Amino acid sequence: MFNEDFIGRIAIVFAMTVLATSGAIPLFLYFRQDTSASSLAVVTQLASTVFLLLQLVMTVARLPPKGTAQGIEPRVTSVAGTFMILLALSLTPALQNEAAQVTALCLVLIGTASSTLCLYWLGRSFSLMATARRLVTTGPYSIVRHPLYICEAVFVTGMILSHFSLLMVALGALQFLLQYRRARNEEGILRQTFPEYEAYAQRVPMLLPRFRRAAPAPGQ
Repeated sequence: MFNEDFIGRIAIVFAMTVLATSGAIPLFLYFRQDTSASSLAVVTQLASTVFLLLQLVMTVARLPPKGTAQGIEPRVTSVAGTFMILLALSLTPALQNEAAQVTALCLVLIGTASSTLCLYWLGRSFSLMATARRLVTTGPYSIVRHPLYICEAVFVTGMILSHFSLLMVALGALQFLLQYRRARNEEGILRQTFPEYEAYAQRVPMLLPRFRRAAPAPGQ
């Protein structure tokens, strides 16, 4: 009998395969024939495709869960937080402003490239749902506890600018709220599963890095 983690893995693999394929097709057409696509747009699309493929690989190879958040809310939040931006893009047209589009592409590229780095560092611990597989505290995870969400926020900001409208801003704000709630759900199950997580959480900030060293304790 298939367990929940296996079913979730199949669903994620299917979704990421579809998204990666849809992203790879424009790249294939670009390299096969002369198009009007800008180099920045092509590099951004390539980075997005690599990020999706890496998610696909990490989902297939991920470690078995040691703990999973219970209830429907963490699952709905995870799915909505992952795919809300796609809904937003389908409901709002692109802004017809070259300067805004170039800025948006830069943000998307920065967000995607940095997200790829965080995902690579997270490795086989990656999961869309609030699941504890292995505690990662090094690399970007030694700066903030949720670097992947920070990098994805840069990507979403670029998408908001690219399709700027009142609806896009509202959906983007909802995306940020969902991701924050998603991070809280993850922290809950990590605290339950790994006793050392509390010390890690006290040492490393959740979302905003500390740019100054903590004051030394008296007598040091």
